[in-house]
Amino acid sequence: MLVLLYPDGPGLRVLLTRRADDLDHHKGQISFPGGSCDPGDRDYWETALREAREEIGLLAAPHRLGHLPPLFIPVSGFAVAPCVGYLPGRPDVRPCSGEVAELLEPPLGDLWEIERWEDVKTPSGAIWRMPVYPWQAYRIWGATARMLHSLRRALIP
Repeated sequence: MLVLLYPDGPGLRVLLTRRADDLDHHKGQISFPGGSCDPGDRDYWETALREAREEIGLLAAPHRLGHLPPLFIPVSGFAVAPCVGYLPGRPDVRPCSGEVAELLEPPLGDLWEIERWEDVKTPSGAIWRMPVYPWQAYRIWGATARMLHSLRRALIP
């Protein structure tokens, strides 16, 4: 996964996607660009950049800031290695309509102000206490919210 940050006025924005409604996994959900490792990928960073090129048409090479703690997503069985990158300006992107329904670019400060914790029922019926971000008409939850919370903890100790 690529957690892409870039400046907007005095703060930073983060680039998220709303996944296409006809995908096999996590359809219609808010996520970071990313996906599975290919055999030719040397590391998680290379996977994150390749997937960002495929999903959102990102051609710029972000400055590599580091990684967030890895996550396991029980619903899909995926292990996620979030890579954090920075660009000095808004990225020029062209989303792939087969994978991305729309792009979201929330300011991090707005997300931090609206973070709340909820008991969320997963598709399997389990209930997890997790961060949720009700930003504009969207509900950012699940693994994406957990990664945003990890980012917040890394940036605001």
